[in-house]
Amino acid sequence: MDESELSRRSELRNAMWVYLLALIIGLGVGTVGSAFHYTVQKTTKIFNVIGSVFSDNGTLAIVIAAVVGAVMVGTAAELVRRYAPEAAGSGIQEIEGIMSGLRPLRWRSLLPIKFIGGILSMGAGLVLGREGPTIHLGGCIGQIVGEKARSNEATMNTLLAAGATAGLSVAFSAPLGAILFMIEEMRRRFNYNFVSLHAVILASITANTVNDQVFGTLPQLPVQLQTWLPRFPPPGNLLISLPFYLTLGALIGVLGGGFNTVLLKCLRISDGLSRRTMLMIVCSVGAVVGVLMLIAPEFAGGGEALVKELFDKSPMLSFLLALLVVRAALTFLSYSMGVPGGIFAPMLALGALIGTSFGYLAQDLMPHANIHPGSCAIAAMGALFAATVRAPLTGIVLVAEMTASFNLLPAMIVTCMTASVVAQSIGSRPVYDLLLERTLKGSNL
Repeated sequence: MDESELSRRSELRNAMWVYLLALIIGLGVGTVGSAFHYTVQKTTKIFNVIGSVFSDNGTLAIVIAAVVGAVMVGTAAELVRRYAPEAAGSGIQEIEGIMSGLRPLRWRSLLPIKFIGGILSMGAGLVLGREGPTIHLGGCIGQIVGEKARSNEATMNTLLAAGATAGLSVAFSAPLGAILFMIEEMRRRFNYNFVSLHAVILASITANTVNDQVFGTLPQLPVQLQTWLPRFPPPGNLLISLPFYLTLGALIGVLGGGFNTVLLKCLRISDGLSRRTMLMIVCSVGAVVGVLMLIAPEFAGGGEALVKELFDKSPMLSFLLALLVVRAALTFLSYSMGVPGGIFAPMLALGALIGTSFGYLAQDLMPHANIHPGSCAIAAMGALFAATVRAPLTGIVLVAEMTASFNLLPAMIVTCMTASVVAQSIGSRPVYDLLLERTLKGSNL
């Protein structure tokens, strides 16, 4: 046997080994991610129990909900501060730093704190998403498998990528969107080649299968909007509606840039506060969201039920704008609390609110254009993601997978690309680049 044949067989064995490890990672992330999502969902039911038990005394129910929310969020913040500061926030920027060799991954402390802290903070009703923590947990599982297999640096990069991708696949039940996110958002950190790409694909679809088919855990935004949404825009109507989607994309591009600026500003303010002051604010915000979970749950939480309700109930424009203002403020506050939680889902909910409001206005101005608020909401969900993260392809596919709205791809592409270009042109930078820079500047690990 010649040397080239030996080399080919060695490469094949190495590839098969990496694929096996990716399969194991997918199984692990699917199981852990499903358990995480299930526990968060059940924890939020605490406020339903409070409302039921104290239904005869509304004032007492509100006080108890406020105390429970304050204790849960305060406990989450203290756990992060004492044992795993890197568990705060989304975790996506941490994975990017780890894959670049700029950050360590202390999975022994990070994994339990991210899991427990995330359950407490999101279970209390903070406006945070489960996708960031699930990606971070997925990275931990990738690291564990890589360490146990004594993988080299290149293989470890692949396994980290596989774990993170599997985490996003579980969070949104969107395996293709998760793969695109790894390729598009983490392209500078991901060691892209034939084997690594296929390992990521294998982990993503395995985790998604475990999550959906084995455990039956619902996706982050469990919406099948074709039930409510007419097939707009019809094939021949895109030219008529094109100016509206261009305008919506430009508006969201500006708002996306503002979102990143305000988020970083809030984080800088929280970084400058003393421990005691910050703990008081954390508990106060926890108390507020606890009460909201009891009396007005659509204003709190990651936004899972909110998006579906927008299509199901068609709320008034004034209520949509109130929701938009309150949820935007709570998104910035929640992410600044130093607890585990992502911004994916809150951004998508904000995008849906913006798009629906824009759709109502468009209907009033030009009813003959057949602009449906639902189609604007879906396009805006992807556009806000594209404007803030600067990953338009991921935004398009992610939202299309989550909402089963592939018939709206032309409108989504126009809106997302416009939003991304406008955000770039006004000097806004991708949010996870900004968050990673902040993490590296304040790093003491």
